[in-house]
Amino acid sequence: MRCGGPGGRTVAAAAIVALTALAGCSGGSSDDTLSPINGSAGTGPGVTTRSGSGPTPGTAVDPASAGTGFVQVQVQVGSTGVNETLSLDRATVRQDSLDPASLNATCTPLDGGDTSKGVDVTVVDLRRLGSNNQLISAVLHVEGAPAAGEHEATLQLGAEDQTTTAYHGTVQLADGGWGGTLQMADAGGNSLTGSFACADQPLPTTTAVPDTGGDNEAVPDTPAPTAPDGT
Repeated sequence: MRCGGPGGRTVAAAAIVALTALAGCSGGSSDDTLSPINGSAGTGPGVTTRSGSGPTPGTAVDPASAGTGFVQVQVQVGSTGVNETLSLDRATVRQDSLDPASLNATCTPLDGGDTSKGVDVTVVDLRRLGSNNQLISAVLHVEGAPAAGEHEATLQLGAEDQTTTAYHGTVQLADGGWGGTLQMADAGGNSLTGSFACADQPLPTTTAVPDTGGDNEAVPDTPAPTAPDGT
């Protein structure tokens, strides 16, 4: 499916996450979700702010100085038990607080980049240090123009102990390069599975249904109650 508009991009990415939730129903690990921080105002390359866009509830970021777009990389490494999600909603941080070495999220199609030679996706967040997380960065490169189907890909995972592990394998890519699922292994043969997604807005969270041997579905979390207008 070709996702030409913002709504289509979010739907395509949400579908990738839903498929990943179904695939992980039999696992017992829970994903780690990052929390927003505040920074200082500025402008980042390749990122535009739409008029009328607002910050995520609970943050104090001025929409005029915030970034836009959501990037997520989820991985499971069988040999180490790692099951973590690195994600960043750029609307929750001011643009000049984004830094490639400490806090950043990029995605070629989301940022309007040239996808003719591949799709590059990164999430870097040093805030994860000291929070019982093992991973602090993920750098993914998917080869070739982003047509739907299987593509060769490489993934670099940065750990809190300052080591980096390289994985090579394939990505089942959604048309346009907005998301996909990963099947990879490192040089020692240790397997990795996962997914990535890029979207204009944060993806809806899902709760995996325990595996009881029947047909399972991802169940959306109950939304938080909102106050009526005028209160």
